[in-house]
Parts: sequence; structure tokens; C-alpha cells
Amino acid sequence: MKIEFIFDFASPNVYLANKVLPEFIEKHNVSFEYNVCLLGGIFKLANNQPPLIAAQDIPNKTDYFMNEISRFVDFHKIKEFKMNPFFPVNTVMMQRGLIYASKQGNQERYIEVVMRGLWEEEKNLGDHEVLSSHLTSNGLNGTEIIEHAVDQEVKDELFANTENAVKRGVFGAPTFFIGEHMFFGKEAIREMPDYL
Repeated sequence: MKIEFIFDFASPNVYLANKVLPEFIEKHNVSFEYNVCLLGGIFKLANNQPPLIAAQDIPNKTDYFMNEISRFVDFHKIKEFKMNPFFPVNTVMMQRGLIYASKQGNQERYIEVVMRGLWEEEKNLGDHEVLSSHLTSNGLNGTEIIEHAVDQEVKDELFANTENAVKRGVFGAPTFFIGEHMFFGKEAIREMPDYL
């Protein structure tokens, strides 16, 4: 069975969810299909806001958001996670790069490299030069990926994915679909086995 993953590097919760998927895959004999969308576009089209911006005037909610992350990290023993000092990071080029890299058969490697750079090594991958250099130093052709990330075909695909996701009810990430059942948030990973 394939589970659809509405995916953008922009969210620490997407990183954390992605980090625990290998164990989920092994335990439940499923696979995940990455639907590359733009989280900023989802927020705009769904009339939503990023959690930390929406809660900026509600200190208790902001504190809870960070405590929730800490609990998830502790529960799953995720030792590598670091909150990126450049957060929120513009991920448009990263997302377009993922679409291009996927077409070249490099989706898994690209995701691993970018996730590590953004949420473990604390790099400013919103800077195109930093992104290109990071990709190249990790065995991917950063120059080629950045060059083709601005192809109209790639731009159109990212826009269409984002628009279609919102039409299906998506308002943030991580979001998962098992058939027509939608699940939002990293905590939904505990609930999803009931629907397999």
C-alpha cells in the first residue's frame, strides 16, 4: 500500500515525520509517495498561517509547540534534530530542485541531503548558492539542479501539486492520505495504522 505524503522541507514537523517513516514502513509493509508542494502556497490558498506566526501573540501556544516537538524527538530518540536558526526558510528552490532531482531518479538522496542540511547542520539552504554547494558536496550536481529548478515545467508542476492539494482539503504539512482519508500532523503517524 502507498501512503501519500504532502511534503515541503520548510516545516520542522515534516522533517520529524519523515525521520520516523523507515520504522513505520518496515512495521506496516507500506511505502510513501512524496507529493512535492509549496507550504507557503498551501497557507495562502487555504487562508492559513504557519503555527509560530499564528501563535506569536499567544506565548503559551508557542511554548506548547516547542514542547510538542521535544516530546516527539524524545519519544522517537531523534538525536540529530536542530531548530534551524534561519527559520522560516524560503524553500521554493529546494522544492523545485526536488521535483527535478526526482525526475533524474535522485529523490531519496536529495531528500536525505536537504533534510540533513536544513534540520541537522543548520544551513541556510534558502540561499541558492549555499543550497547548490551543499548538494554538490554531498554527491549531487547542485549547479545542474539549480539550473533546471527554474524550468517552466518544474514551476508548473509545483504550482499544480500545491493547488490540487488544497482542493483536496490540505491546509498544512505534514499531511498524509491513505485513500481518501486525510491525516494532518506528525502525531497522525500513530493513528494511521488503524486505516491501513
